[in-house]
Amino acid sequence: MKKLMLPVLISGSVMLSGCLGQNALFNTVQDWNATATEEKFVNQGISFAFWILPVYGLTILADIVILNSVEFWTGTNPVNNRRAKVTGTTERVEDGLGNEALLTYQADGSVQVEVFRGTETERFVLVREGSQVVRLQDGERVALGSLTL
Repeated sequence: MKKLMLPVLISGSVMLSGCLGQNALFNTVQDWNATATEEKFVNQGISFAFWILPVYGLTILADIVILNSVEFWTGTNPVNNRRAKVTGTTERVEDGLGNEALLTYQADGSVQVEVFRGTETERFVLVREGSQVVRLQDGERVALGSLTL
């Protein structure tokens, strides 16, 4: 019984830590499938084949059990090298012109932004409203653009 306990605990800790993540491997395969050919019917056939063969099942399993666990513990997904965007996480980005910004991801899906330009600091919030990205600053709402999915 004692010999069985350690593997069960290790497996449980790995599987339970994998519940959050980007599912980057599954999304990569699915994105490829969506653009595999010019014909949407052929792409749909590939999608059915990937469920039957279990390509999709194995990729989501690999994401949940292994890759999302690695992302959870290291903060970076090994498939796409993107940092985890978890509530409360802050990311520093630079535009190549010497300007920097701190992006803090909020629980409601918004992003708190602090932009540093020389000695000046600008603060605002980016939110998604439907298909639009809106900047909230000093009580003003400014639509910055729209997202297409």
